[in-house]
Amino acid sequence: MTSAKGIRKERPDNELSASNRDDSAPNRDDRRILKTKRALADAFKHLLLEKGYDAITIQDIIDRANVGRSTFYAHYESKEQLLIGNINFQEALIQTKPPGNDCPMGINLHYLFHHTKEHLDLYKILSRSSSSDLLVNYFAGVCVTKLLEYHRYDKLKKGRDKMLLQYTAQAASGAIVSMLAAWLADGAAIPAEEMIEKSKKILEMFFPSADLT
Repeated sequence: MTSAKGIRKERPDNELSASNRDDSAPNRDDRRILKTKRALADAFKHLLLEKGYDAITIQDIIDRANVGRSTFYAHYESKEQLLIGNINFQEALIQTKPPGNDCPMGINLHYLFHHTKEHLDLYKILSRSSSSDLLVNYFAGVCVTKLLEYHRYDKLKKGRDKMLLQYTAQAASGAIVSMLAAWLADGAAIPAEEMIEKSKKILEMFFPSADLT
């Protein structure tokens, strides 16, 4: 299940067939891909601060990152996909589990509130652009996916229970992300830890029998 509409699975460019690979090639290719993705993510971040989202073009991004157009399109189909699929989001929001109990049911609440507050200037810029709904939907989609994985959605038979779990996951995720967006719009004045605790209460309301630790 994908976590956000429009995201495609990425593949390494110039993929080698298994028969032609040597043992060192995957590591070398992985490092090259990571370096390219980080360069694109960093270039995009600086351009957001300088120009705002709507004014940025693909040419701006590849010029700043010093990569070719074909290299960009090997990883992303558009600047929208770079926004929500860039490596910084993937590593921090999805792949990294924070310390303590700030990741209930797989949702990285620590990232959602601490990281977004640390980059409030970026989120304020994005909130005033055409990307606002895209980013909110992405965060909500990630939360839905994590909740479904935690509650073993794929193991349920088709029917009422599966449908209700889907609806509940969507409702809980929507509530948390809507609260996040409002909090950021207000300048993140309330401490992030307090917002995390409020989010846990939301999860507890929708999933009263679940362990939130």
